Amino acid sequence: MVHKLCEQLGPDRVLATDVTEQKFDFPCRFERLDVTDETRYRSLVKEHDTTYMVHMAGILSALGERNPDLAIDVNVGGVLNALRIARETDAQLFIPSSIAVFGGDHFPKNQTPADTVLQPTTVYGVSKIFAEQMGEYFGKKFDIDFRSIRYPGIISSKKFAFNGTTDYSTEIFFHALENRYYKCWLDRDSALPMMYIDDCIDATLQFLKADKARLTRSTYNLAGISFTPEELAGAVQAIIPGTQVEYEPDYRQAIANSWPRSIDDSHSKADWDWSYDITTEQLATKILAGIEPEYKTNLNSTSFDIDAKVRTQF
Repeated sequence: MVHKLCEQLGPDRVLATDVTEQKFDFPCRFERLDVTDETRYRSLVKEHDTTYMVHMAGILSALGERNPDLAIDVNVGGVLNALRIARETDAQLFIPSSIAVFGGDHFPKNQTPADTVLQPTTVYGVSKIFAEQMGEYFGKKFDIDFRSIRYPGIISSKKFAFNGTTDYSTEIFFHALENRYYKCWLDRDSALPMMYIDDCIDATLQFLKADKARLTRSTYNLAGISFTPEELAGAVQAIIPGTQVEYEPDYRQAIANSWPRSIDDSHSKADWDWSYDITTEQLATKILAGIEPEYKTNLNSTSFDIDAKVRTQF
């Protein structure tokens, strides 16, 4: 997203931050920032005359259950810092939410609407409700432009620490490429909404630029595409022949069971013209196309032909 913002705004108008040293080749200025450090946070925002804060810091669902205190510090404390600083500096503020805000047994799990009962069972979900509600409060009380999107599971083509419940959908590709075998931590029929990272970034930027006069709410659902692990596994097996998949649910299954199977994002379509049309098979080949060549040395020429076709298509 930093790269996209630099392309659209110019690198001199973007400041990237992270809690660790710089890990990516950003074309803009970079500063270290722990969002729980309110003094440092405020100092950077004021020093750079920030007019729009994109607060992406967060501890995800699975890691949050292993370390709830850390999740509370970052997901609640960090959000409060962002809201207070946005109020003081009159900056617009975007804080992502998640389908993890849904939970319990009293909401429709198919085509889950934006307005329904929210009873999450994870600290991550609870903290995201806090961000949504406190953001709306600050928006009305202090007239800040607060916006949020409830993201589905976000899939990338990068190999990283897989700490989210939906991360099987990326991890499966690397296991398939490395040894043609994957053990999935969710049941074969656990449908969840997903979206490729590039499409997620495009959606976010479209939302950030949307005319505030058209927006009827501060938090919007983003549906993506819903599929089961078995459906994705079938798409993976079609493009990485010989891959075997086993299903052995762990503690993440209970988290997945509490989330929607599909999402209704009609408000996003109506208020800021969002649309998303992709099949599971197209998504799978899109993920494979983005994986770095060093991981694909064992693929046959047919797979690389698919790879090239997908790069052209997308």
